[in-house]
Amino acid sequence: MTILISFLGKSQLDSKSGYRTARYCFPDGHQQETAYFGLALAEHLQAQRVILLGTASSMWDMLVENIAGDAAQEELRLELMDAVRAEAVTEPLLERLTPSLERTLGRPVKALIIPHAERFADQQAVLERLANHVGRRETVALDLTHGYRHLAMLGLAAARYLAHAKEVEITGLYYGALDMTRESLTPVVTLDGLAHLLEWAEAFAAYEASGDFSRFAALLERDGFPREAAQALRRGWTHWVLSNVQDAARHLQMALDALKEPLSGASELYRNRLRKTLRWAEAPSLHEKQRLLALQALERGDILRAAVFGLESFISREAATRGRNALDYQVRKEVDEAFQQSLQEGEHPDWKRRAYWLLKNVRNACAHGSPPTVREHHQLMQNPERLKQELNKTLMQLTNTPTS
Repeated sequence: MTILISFLGKSQLDSKSGYRTARYCFPDGHQQETAYFGLALAEHLQAQRVILLGTASSMWDMLVENIAGDAAQEELRLELMDAVRAEAVTEPLLERLTPSLERTLGRPVKALIIPHAERFADQQAVLERLANHVGRRETVALDLTHGYRHLAMLGLAAARYLAHAKEVEITGLYYGALDMTRESLTPVVTLDGLAHLLEWAEAFAAYEASGDFSRFAALLERDGFPREAAQALRRGWTHWVLSNVQDAARHLQMALDALKEPLSGASELYRNRLRKTLRWAEAPSLHEKQRLLALQALERGDILRAAVFGLESFISREAATRGRNALDYQVRKEVDEAFQQSLQEGEHPDWKRRAYWLLKNVRNACAHGSPPTVREHHQLMQNPERLKQELNKTLMQLTNTPTS
C-alpha cells in the first residue's frame, strides 16, 4: 500500500484563490492540470491514502474550497477560513472536514498540523508524528513541492528516518517545479537520486564501523549491477564473518569484475571507492589478503579483527615459506607450534619475534577479555592510540620483508 506524504503551505501567488493552476508533466509523459500538485501526484501514483502536513496558518481553507467544494458544509468552511486568518487551525477542525475531502479524492486522508519547524526540537517532533502514522514496512512517496522551503529538507530527512525507524520503502521524492514552467508545462522533478546518495553515505558509514560490505549489494543492484554479482557480494560477506578469507575473496572476484563497468544513479559516484575497499580480495596470496584486512580493521578501530587477521597472515606466510598448505587447519597448527619452538631456539630476528608475540597476545587478550601477561603488551592495551600505532607498524613489516 502506497502512502503519499504531502506538505501544504501558504500561497505567495494568490492569497484568495490558493496556488496557481499548472499543468504538471510527469517523467513518464503523463500530464495533469491542478492547483495542488500533491493531489495530482496521489492520482498518478494511485496512492491508497494521503497524509497532508501543514501549519496552523497553511491554506487549508483554499484546499477544502477547491477540492471539496460544495461537498463541505458551509458552516465548517467559514469556520476554517476564520481559523486560517487567525493562524489557529486545529486538527479537530480538520477532522470534521476530512470526510468531505475523502469523498472527493476517493481515498483516506489524514490532515496533521505541524509546527513551523524553526528549531530542531520541532523538526524532530514532525518526524515522530509521521512515524506514528506510517506502518512498518509500508511504501511511502513524498511530495516536497509546497510549504516553507526548509520543509523540503525536512522531507528528505523524513525519508531516511522512516526508512530506518519503520523500515518503509521510499518509492519516490517529487517536486512540482512551477518556476521551471515552459510552454505551459510544469515539469515534475524526481529527487530520488538525492535520497540514494544519502543511502550510500549511510552504507559506507556502517561499513567503516563494521566492515559489512554486503549492504552495498541492494544499492548496486538497483542501479544496474548484475544480480549474480550482487549475490556474490553477499556470499563473500558470509565467508568474511567466519574469517574464511580465501572463499570470501573467490566470491568477491565476480563483484570486482562487475564493478569495472559504469553504473547508473548514485552507485556510479561510489563505484571506484567500493572497488578500493575490496581490493584486498585481489591480493596474490592468502597472507597478503589477511594482512590488508587486518589494516582495514585497524583503521576502523576493530582491534580484535586486526589482531586476528594479522596473526593469521603471519602464520599463512610461514606456511607458504615452508611449502605447506596454509588452508589446512592441522598444517597451520603445526606451523604455529614449530615457529614458537624456533623462536625459543633463537632462529629469528627480533622484529619477527616481537611481531608474532604482539599479534598473538593482543588477539588472546581481546578474545578472552583478560590482559596479556607480558608487561609491555599489557601497557599497550591500556593505551589504544599507542596500540594502534604498534599494530600498524607490525602489519606493515609483514609485507615484502625477508622471513628469516
